Amino acid sequence: MVASSLFSLLFLLLIISLFSTALTSMHGLNDHSLIQQVVSYDGHDDLLTSAYHQFSAFKEKYNKTYLTQEEDDYRFGVFMSNLRQARRNQILDPTAIHGVTKFSDLTPSEFRSQYLRFDGQTQLPKHLKTAPILPTNNLPPTFDWRDDGAVTGVKFQGYECNACWAFISIATLETAHFVANGQLVDMSEQQLLDCSDECTYDKRICNRGCQGGNHVLAYRYMLNVGGVEATKDYPYTGIDGSCKFDKNKIVASIYEFNDIIADEDQYAANLVEYGTIAVEVNGDALQTYTGGILCPPCVDTYNHGVTLVGYGSDRHWIIKNSFGTNFGENGYYRLCKGRLTCGKNPVAAFPLSA
Repeated sequence: MVASSLFSLLFLLLIISLFSTALTSMHGLNDHSLIQQVVSYDGHDDLLTSAYHQFSAFKEKYNKTYLTQEEDDYRFGVFMSNLRQARRNQILDPTAIHGVTKFSDLTPSEFRSQYLRFDGQTQLPKHLKTAPILPTNNLPPTFDWRDDGAVTGVKFQGYECNACWAFISIATLETAHFVANGQLVDMSEQQLLDCSDECTYDKRICNRGCQGGNHVLAYRYMLNVGGVEATKDYPYTGIDGSCKFDKNKIVASIYEFNDIIADEDQYAANLVEYGTIAVEVNGDALQTYTGGILCPPCVDTYNHGVTLVGYGSDRHWIIKNSFGTNFGENGYYRLCKGRLTCGKNPVAAFPLSA
């Protein structure tokens, strides 16, 4: 049995090696330098040996197990493919660091379907206000709401629960409540998953729990029902459940929510003036991101919702994500200026808390 599994692995490595040789011949890349530059491992020099050691270390680090040897072999092939994608991303995006992440055994389509299904470009509710134009000439050179203690810890939306829309809605409300009341309260995303079924007027987009949703619709729900409960009273499960909302346990409410014109200088001004901001991004490059300032090519597709908490001296954005603390830079990532308004009609919005 062991010999059979070993033979199967060696055969797979041979096929991958032949495929790699053909691929690199076409593109002028060297897979040895590819692996070593992107994700070196204890000085191993042989590509396949190094990759297999990295795959073993990856499984141990992220507690990955597969039901069969065939599945293990398949995921190793996916892992190898993602190493090459990390190298391509590194070439295109040298200010970031790309390599092995907890998503490295997922195909790009699996990553999108499990983590990035976000309903963006929604038809805005009629009563959504557009924030007034703010002056931008006297903004501080750097800004970060975490320095004021206005941001809760990074959370994890869960495996195969596309709840980023709920996390950015709650994250912005948590900061808005802090600004209004001086108290930082960890609030319930699960309430939104279970209870918010708001839809656009044409019914084209609705909040559908773990199947996706939109932060603007979540704001409208919170406004209509009066607010949200604390996480301690309505804890997160990461699966859709029946609504258990109790109005008597509301800890925060909103009286208004605002859209911001598609201008990143206005994003910065509103961030400083009012609080954290919910924005739409393309999250494809996050699959291989491990640190640095992400600066992917501009694309006209939004598939993920994140929270702006600050900006750096060169106006790169400091972003809170909902992939847990073992993603990126302790759950955060940095994004270069100009990547929040790539597509059509981006929606950047924030609530005001009572």
